[in-house]
Amino acid sequence: MFLRQTSTFNWPTLATILLLTLTLGGCSLFQNANQESEQALYEQASRHLENRNYTLAIDTLEQLEDRFPFGRYAKQLQLDLMFARYMSNDHAQALLDADRFTRLNPDHPSVDYAWYLRGMSYYRLYEQNSGITGRGDLAQRSQAQGQSAFDALSRYTQRFPDSGYREDALDTMIILKDSLARHELIVADYYMRRDAWVAAAERAQVVRQHYPGVSAQADALVVLIESYNQLGLAQDREIALATLQRDHPGHATLAEGEYQSPFLQQDRWWLKILTLGWLS
Repeated sequence: MFLRQTSTFNWPTLATILLLTLTLGGCSLFQNANQESEQALYEQASRHLENRNYTLAIDTLEQLEDRFPFGRYAKQLQLDLMFARYMSNDHAQALLDADRFTRLNPDHPSVDYAWYLRGMSYYRLYEQNSGITGRGDLAQRSQAQGQSAFDALSRYTQRFPDSGYREDALDTMIILKDSLARHELIVADYYMRRDAWVAAAERAQVVRQHYPGVSAQADALVVLIESYNQLGLAQDREIALATLQRDHPGHATLAEGEYQSPFLQQDRWWLKILTLGWLS
């Protein structure tokens, strides 16, 4: 007797296949939705940056960073965040962002920008205390941040000689170098008005040796002339005077054709007679 072969249908197997299909399909759909959501958020942040609405840009970029910390825009949004914070005057946070990026991403194609923004953030923090008018003299401030800014920008220009931001960094370094030099002369003025001529001469020598090319060079020579005169160092005085006449013939102390000591003006003579670089 022949029995008809009948196949017994395996319902549990079918249910497993269906479940796997739905799961995989759901994961794919979820992944696609995630990608679309990530892209939409980044495009929204980009629009805010283009419109210079930095507050909204920061909020959107922070959302993007929280939701997709390892997404395809992870590195770029870090650069965008430091830029938006810098432009919204949150220079302290921009500095932290840039410092972290340079340490963690030394080989990133745009790491030069992070180095540049790091130095500029130092500069803006130095500049920030600008008084009521917003135009306070940098030379009047503590020089620690100014030196930090100069050092950071100097490191950037040395590491990335072909960077597109290098020219702006060099221009900022000139401003910083001039203010650091003038600060030395303000300290020298303090010593001179207290007859501390050796200390005053030392400050002037710092300007002469460490800040070549700045507008305060001429005033540093005047400090040396006056200091050497008071210390009885006639030969050193003549050398400083000859250098002033040769290199800075238009200085205020030479206006009459011969050197006129600004020390004759006892009432805040330094601010009234010496240029401190402001007339250059």
